[in-house]
Amino acid sequence: MGRVLQRIARLAECVALVLALCCTLASARAQAQAAYRLGVGDVLQVSVFAAPDLSGRFTIGSDGAIRYPRLGSVMMAELTQEEAAERIADGLVGRIPADQTVTVDIVSHAPVFVTGDVQTPGRYEFRPGMIVLELVALGGGLRRPDSPMTGAALQMLMLQRDYADERLVRWSQRVERARLESEIRALEFDSKGLIASGAPRDMVEAEETLFRVRKDSLAAQEAAAEAQRRTLDDEILTLQKSLTLHDRDLVLIEQDVNATQKLADQGLTAHSRLRDSQRQQSGLQRDRLEVIGLLARARQNRLDIDQRAAAVLEARSTENALSLRAVELANLRTEQKIASLAASIEAAHDDLETGSLRQVPAATYAVVRTDRAGTTQISVDAHDRLRPGDILEVDRHLPELDMPARAATR
Repeated sequence: MGRVLQRIARLAECVALVLALCCTLASARAQAQAAYRLGVGDVLQVSVFAAPDLSGRFTIGSDGAIRYPRLGSVMMAELTQEEAAERIADGLVGRIPADQTVTVDIVSHAPVFVTGDVQTPGRYEFRPGMIVLELVALGGGLRRPDSPMTGAALQMLMLQRDYADERLVRWSQRVERARLESEIRALEFDSKGLIASGAPRDMVEAEETLFRVRKDSLAAQEAAAEAQRRTLDDEILTLQKSLTLHDRDLVLIEQDVNATQKLADQGLTAHSRLRDSQRQQSGLQRDRLEVIGLLARARQNRLDIDQRAAAVLEARSTENALSLRAVELANLRTEQKIASLAASIEAAHDDLETGSLRQVPAATYAVVRTDRAGTTQISVDAHDRLRPGDILEVDRHLPELDMPARAATR
């Protein structure tokens, strides 16, 4: 039993080492991205402002140079993007206006290849800052030996990794569900409570930012709708007052028309004055009808604003309800996966207890690299950086390990 506990302890150390390596890879790639230097096979997009004949895509050849208009061969290898742009700009001095800018962007890199003792040998896309171990991971990892104990250990590592991933997925779903419930119930997003319960801080902060953005967007739409309502309310009030004044004027003009009619019938005034009063009455009636039309239109616009505002709220509520249902279903599936992985991990522990530990030789790595000096093969370490076009050869020395295992099964 003591030997089993020791094996499990060593396995736990391996898991910790893998997690630390992942962090190291992420940090190394971030640093290398900023310091990447151009190499053979890189495809560059050179852009010269207002000079399309000097802009285009150029591939760095085996000599480390590109063939550029007006300048001919321009050495690009081992330069950063900024240095490459400066070199071209310096070469174009006197050939283009001084205020024109030159930029150099990397369109693509030459691929890298991995062969030997990996699960999936082949061609893979190069990324600045890529190290040997990363390319091995892209190739599916090191080829496993014919050892039941080593197979169980690797299975344990993968199961624990998957278990940790699913737990992160579960936290992501829980945090998203908390945001959706806060939006549906018009409550504040409880970021502190989630962090205190164990949710990753970065995950909670990202979801809180989304909550704030969506809340501010909805508030801005509501504020705009309210401003339009106030404007239309003022317009409606003004039109109502204008309609009241028209009604008063029509009463007065009607009295004036009736009085003028009587005078005209008695021959005491000219009929032209009567016609003037009647035309004035007709004009006021037309103006009144126009005000009525404007008032009806303003009221319709007011109703449209209310309907659009209600539609926005309904769309947001429907969206949140559907998203909440989807995340709850996904969470149920995640819980099932976690339970299944936990059972598989327990079974893998049993395999470790019944198996026999065998020492696996460490892998060795070599890179076949082509540069201006020609093609060479060099030994590298797992953390050494690769270059575009490199061919990585992986040797885990498995035949020596596999032969005893095969002999024992005969």
